[in-house]
Amino acid sequence: MNSQERRSRQHYSPELKLKRVKMALSATDKGSSVAALAREYNINDNLLFKWIRLWQSEGRVSRPRRQYRKAASASLLPVELTSETPLPAVTSADPRQTVCHARLLQGDITLHNPSPELLSLILREMMAGKSR
Repeated sequence: MNSQERRSRQHYSPELKLKRVKMALSATDKGSSVAALAREYNINDNLLFKWIRLWQSEGRVSRPRRQYRKAASASLLPVELTSETPLPAVTSADPRQTVCHARLLQGDITLHNPSPELLSLILREMMAGKSR
């Protein structure tokens, strides 16, 4: 199959997705088939079921698209260094232990040997909270 024969991926607006989800939920209340409704509107059955699951579990029909940014355009977290209140002393028998302490608006958090994935997740959530 060459590049001209490939079909481009169909994109649906959130409004259309929500309309189809509501139609599908209404159809199931009346005993109709969600798969039949999907075929009627030329939507893959599994895709409509996915939208329904998202709507029921998260109250939305699509997840936000990932935005890939260049490293140069990444925003930075503001950091304030103060010596007024010392951080709690952490003692460990293992000198290789990693300790991460953060003072946030909601309170302090101390992590012992956090994985890189956990640190990435925390930073991502902190950045998301900044824009909310």
